Amino acid sequence: ANAQQFYFLEVNTRLQVEHGVTEEVWGVDLVEWMLQLAAGEMADLDTLKAALSPHGHAVQVRIYAEDPALDFRPSAGLLSRVSWPQADGLRIDHWIESGIEVPTLFDPMLAKVIVHAPDRASALQRLSGALAGSEIYGIETNLAYLQAILRSDSCQRGELLTRSLAEFDFLPDTVQ
Repeated sequence: ANAQQFYFLEVNTRLQVEHGVTEEVWGVDLVEWMLQLAAGEMADLDTLKAALSPHGHAVQVRIYAEDPALDFRPSAGLLSRVSWPQADGLRIDHWIESGIEVPTLFDPMLAKVIVHAPDRASALQRLSGALAGSEIYGIETNLAYLQAILRSDSCQRGELLTRSLAEFDFLPDTVQ
């Protein structure tokens, strides 16, 4: 019998789209942890776990290059202006800036807007303010749609589900 033992460690190199929410609530950097683990430099997980505790509430929305008025048809073109607000508890993960061309063959996610606050009501208020302060001009996006969802009763009550969106009435201020 061979006395050697082989240990295999499987590392999931994909992050959940919502990993930013986890990072904000737990105060960790999951990407940094993945890199440390892959490099064999990860601290003992039990030690890391003992130092962790969740705090506050985080909410995320995804801004897409899609037109809600046209059944969320993809939108492509030149971004003439992109501007993001700056605030405590606000994180915006994005790849866009003024002058970037959004191609026709692309993943439509332009940005993830993540807010962290002491409680859910404060987080929703911060998120609403962050979206109101975001500017993306040149193509259609779901920015106004997201703002409308945040104002909805079901969202404010904490009863918003994925299936709720099928029944959500959104009337954009657009001319076709």
